[in-house]
Amino acid sequence: MTLIVRSPRDRAAERKYILDVILADWLGLSYHLVAEDRRGTVIQLAGDPQAYELALTDLFLATSPGDWLTERSMPKPPLVRLTMQPFWPVQVAPRAAQAHTLPAEPIPVLFCDPGANGSVWRRTPTGLTTPADLLGSAFFLLTRYEEVVRTIRDRHDRFPASASLAAEDAFLERPVVDEYVDHLWMALHYLWPSLVRRPTTFRLRPTHDVDSLFAVFGQSALTVARALVGDVLRRRDPGLAARRVRSIFDAVSGRVDRDPFNTFDLLMDASERHGLQAVFYFMAGNSPGDFDFRYQIFDGPVVALLRRIHERGHEVGLHASYLSHRSEERTIVEFGALKEACRMAGFEQSTWGVRQHYLRFATPETWRIHEAAGFEHDSTLGFADNVGFRAGTCREFPVFDLVESRRLRLRERPLLMMDKTMLQDLALDPDQAVARARLIGETCRRHRGDAVMLYHNSSLPGARMRAHYDHLVDELAEAINADAPG
Repeated sequence: MTLIVRSPRDRAAERKYILDVILADWLGLSYHLVAEDRRGTVIQLAGDPQAYELALTDLFLATSPGDWLTERSMPKPPLVRLTMQPFWPVQVAPRAAQAHTLPAEPIPVLFCDPGANGSVWRRTPTGLTTPADLLGSAFFLLTRYEEVVRTIRDRHDRFPASASLAAEDAFLERPVVDEYVDHLWMALHYLWPSLVRRPTTFRLRPTHDVDSLFAVFGQSALTVARALVGDVLRRRDPGLAARRVRSIFDAVSGRVDRDPFNTFDLLMDASERHGLQAVFYFMAGNSPGDFDFRYQIFDGPVVALLRRIHERGHEVGLHASYLSHRSEERTIVEFGALKEACRMAGFEQSTWGVRQHYLRFATPETWRIHEAAGFEHDSTLGFADNVGFRAGTCREFPVFDLVESRRLRLRERPLLMMDKTMLQDLALDPDQAVARARLIGETCRRHRGDAVMLYHNSSLPGARMRAHYDHLVDELAEAINADAPG
């Protein structure tokens, strides 16, 4: 069964990208694109004797060339919010249709016909229509359009959550692109019940950035002394202080197994307990003079750790250095060093991922650099100052270069929550962090997406934080085997 999509001729690459992502990649539907001199996009089903049509409003991708990538093309809050329509067969269709459960509250739409209100979909004599530009709104969020237009950056050259439209209009913790896709799918299935959506399952994806490999081994005396003072005065954990002192003597003989930051077995145990595969992002190729230098990737303990991670069935990726997010040359050098260290450890991977240190990211330049360096996927796209859905989705997706107007081979695995963000920036206590993460995880489960979370090995030096991490993973993984709503 093939859908026929009749679309305007302009912005051909942009239109094909968003149709490929939503219809082909995510919904698993076959479609044929026909470019015409027209306004609006219409979807039909080849051979449909009823000749039904799904009419989609086209606003954002119809932006004039002079306004494209300027503030004049940005959505204007407060956004229009539309509701589910009462005639929808939600009591009957969802299981058979593989329709996902949509939230009861109205959905925010970035681009919509002026004065629109009420339902997302309206019946017409020939099918369904919507005042919402679902395709354009999804394109805006997935490509991080606002980050190209707006120059606001924090002191680490990052686009902050506080500057985002999602924060301004209070939908940061809603994957609205996934909601748009579910609305579109339900309309398609309403008109053509024989269509079958590609099945997906919820996945918890634990990831770990190895910023500081060891707390004592390889560290200066001043660094260790400051940490000891922090153990006693700030963390109030004399047990941790005692372990750190013991590690000083261990380090003399090169022993690292009792180092407070050596939590790798704990992290892998927590994943393996639930059949999960974790990704460990290692720094490589930066030199002792660099701001973020912590360890040498070719050191014996590091190579041994790489080997152990691989042997236990987990993945290794590059934690690209602080100065690399705008440097293709530096990224290539660091990636080469990581692959060489893995060869020294006796293995090679078929695919490689990357995450930038400090989540430094320049849209779309960093994506372009990662593709040129040879990575298959990136997992940097999360906000450092808040949890939530920076790209509006909890699904992996291919990325689009707005400047060069082309789809890249690189795929993005959006980062949704991070230890530092929850425990420091948002000042949550461990129990509150688990509750917040659980809400994000439940949202991902509803949409059968991926809950990508980041915990550093160095965040769990004390017994309390180690217990917190175990509890967090258990809570999130509990949803894996639960029946999805709907």
